[in-house]
Amino acid sequence: MLHGIDVSDYQSSTLNDVTVQDFVIIKATEGVSYTNPKQSAQAAYARAHGAVVGFYHFARPGDMQAQAEYFVQQAASVDGDILAIDWEDSGVTCAQKDALLKAVKALRPTHKVLLYCGRDFWLNIDTTSYCEDGLWIADYSHQAGDPAIQHPWTIHQYSQSPIDQDVANFTSAAALQTWAAGSPSGVPNWRTLLDHVESIPEKIYETWTASDGWDNHTPFGVEYGEDGVSWCVIFNWDMYHDCGFDAIVPKTDNVNSFTSWAKARGQWSLYPSVGAWVNFNDGAHTEIVVGFDSQSVYTKGGNSIQTGAVDNGQGNGVWSHTNVRTSSKVVGYFAPRFADGVCPPTADPADPRGGTAVASYTWPGAVNTPAKPSTPTPTVSLSKLIKAAKTDPTAKQGHQTYKAGVQIVEAALLAEGLFDKADKKYAKDGSFGTATIKAYGRWQKRLHFSGRDADGIPGLTSLTALGKKHGFKVVA
Repeated sequence: MLHGIDVSDYQSSTLNDVTVQDFVIIKATEGVSYTNPKQSAQAAYARAHGAVVGFYHFARPGDMQAQAEYFVQQAASVDGDILAIDWEDSGVTCAQKDALLKAVKALRPTHKVLLYCGRDFWLNIDTTSYCEDGLWIADYSHQAGDPAIQHPWTIHQYSQSPIDQDVANFTSAAALQTWAAGSPSGVPNWRTLLDHVESIPEKIYETWTASDGWDNHTPFGVEYGEDGVSWCVIFNWDMYHDCGFDAIVPKTDNVNSFTSWAKARGQWSLYPSVGAWVNFNDGAHTEIVVGFDSQSVYTKGGNSIQTGAVDNGQGNGVWSHTNVRTSSKVVGYFAPRFADGVCPPTADPADPRGGTAVASYTWPGAVNTPAKPSTPTPTVSLSKLIKAAKTDPTAKQGHQTYKAGVQIVEAALLAEGLFDKADKKYAKDGSFGTATIKAYGRWQKRLHFSGRDADGIPGLTSLTALGKKHGFKVVA
């Protein structure tokens, strides 16, 4: 989770502790007459310290269209900022709340628009569960990241002391930035997800024990927060979570639970689409759709078995499979609505997301964005980096065995949000000390390495993956 604050004109223009915040959401307007005079200065200060910025409007009874127009005209927002509607006034009905959210989205379609409300409003006054691009829920009676609601949430305001404290349901600052900015370089959300799913190595992830067989302990269960149990649905959720898309899918470990969730929201189909969660054998198993044709559906999933192998029926790894679409094994599909509004390739002739049905789709390989020819590609030496990682932690504080290369890697790890808040001050020092070791270990775990393969000492596979994502080349 990421940490942030939300502020108003009660706070100063130079926000306290902003250096340890991943995001800051600022009150911009209220009704059709109030504008926060400090919002521009507060936003500038937050941006200068690397925080993702958002603005919120406090809704009052009255003309919702007029309030939407006032909000977007007065807010000091730029592309990539989050917008939110604060629904606390009991004089604003649920229907008016929905109308205000839709009006803001229509006026600013490239921005993510959230609904903020307290748990009491959400459970007892809201009747539609409509929150546009995500729910920002206030619940002070439960610990950060665990609000007492069933609906997926994007931000949890968990405390008001000393100011409003929040956590965001994203794996990294980079994921939050990508989500807030929409589809970078024209790459739709569904394609980002597909590329990520296909990047997961196909192999056995569990350990065999004489007493229990395959033990269900995997990095996917650890990421979800529920290790040691059947993890097919957990794998599906993790894939969306890794891309910052978990706000659009339910966090559940049960196939029939997500099936019911999808049906209640009109997101259930008898046709495959890329990114859909398939229900196999009436709740027995699930995988993610990565392609289809007129006869077959192609899937990839966790807690599954390699085709042709035997595992006593328990499942033990991540594998790809092909099934006949008309088989009784295939019950149906949960078809998520991606936040950028782009419908993935679908076989459904009446897909409620607005897509046009196609006869087939096959993954063509990961999107390749070539480097600008005029910009030299930075190079990092793996051997020098390993030497730094083994030398710097035990040397004098700040020792720099390989300053230039370490700084490149530290910048990438910082962009991924992998440094502890207390360690961010070491994130640009060029020393591969204990703070950088911990951050790099988290990167390895994100790639689903474990044990000695996730000890924070760079390896070729993990460093190459980091370089591809952040624009540097790895040499021996």
